[in-house]
This record gives sequence, structure tokens and C-alpha cells, in this order.
Amino acid sequence: MQGRYRAQRLATVSILLAVAFVLSWIEMVLSIPMPIPGIKIGLANLAILFTMYYCGSKEAFLVLAGRLILNAILFGNVNSLIYSAAGGILSFAVMVISRRLFQGKIIYISTIGGVFHNIGQFIAACIIMNTFLSWYLPYLIIGGILAGLFNGFVAKRLLLCGWFARRSVYKL
Repeated sequence: MQGRYRAQRLATVSILLAVAFVLSWIEMVLSIPMPIPGIKIGLANLAILFTMYYCGSKEAFLVLAGRLILNAILFGNVNSLIYSAAGGILSFAVMVISRRLFQGKIIYISTIGGVFHNIGQFIAACIIMNTFLSWYLPYLIIGGILAGLFNGFVAKRLLLCGWFARRSVYKL
């Protein structure tokens, strides 16, 4: 029985990785012009957030790492990997810590994750460009708040659906 459980878990994580990758691709192809460069909705982060609540943190990190690697290989370059990894890993770490503090408040956790994703990318940009663009940070924080609210709202609605709610690791 344990082998079957592992196979189901692997299949679930694989499907969620595919969803994260496709959402990332869709966002890249249908890039919505924003007044401030670098601000995105972060649809792939929706899949990471969903995985964190549906399967757990380890599985969500695997989906994050897999998406980062696939995006870098198929669509990006070293710089895009650095920016994505800096934002994604910092955001993930803060969301894991926040989940313990906010006990299931997925919209709060997503919003904090969105802000720290942009802060991670900002730090990477400052290091790569060897400059500090302080005027840019407030715009990134506002963008992170809006993207985090959107992704948190959508993830919460998905997780509250009957089938997902019965199988979720964490209760909302």
C-alpha cells in the first residue's frame, strides 16, 4: 500500500509541476503590458501556493525547483534563472514561515509571498547591476501585494472546492 501512496504522490506533484510550468508559459506568451517593467501576476506562483497547501512544503519546493529549471532551460538564460530563483526561493521560505504564524490565512501568506518574491528579485538586480534602485522598490512592493492578493484568492477558491478540500494537507 505504501508503494501505491508514493506513486500517487509522485503523480500529483508531477501534474502540479506541469501546471506551474504551463501557467508560467501562458504568462510569458500573454504578457500583459504593465506601466512598471518587471511586474507580473505570477500565475506559476499560484501552483506553488496550491501545492504547499494541498500536498505540503517539500512537494511545493520540488514544484518550485522543477519550474525554475524547466523555465531556464526552455525559455530563459542564466540571468532569468538568477532572478526567478532569488524571488522564488525567498518567497517560498517566507511563505513557509508565515503559514505557521497565520495558521491557514492563505491570502495573507500569498500576499507576503508576492512581496518577498519581488524583494528577492530586487536584491538580485541590485547585485547584478551593482547599483541600488531605491525608487523602484515601492512599485515592486505594490505589484507584489496585488499579485499576492489575486493568487491567494484564486488558490483559496480552488482549495475550498469539495474534492480538493477533502484531500488537502492543511485546513483553511
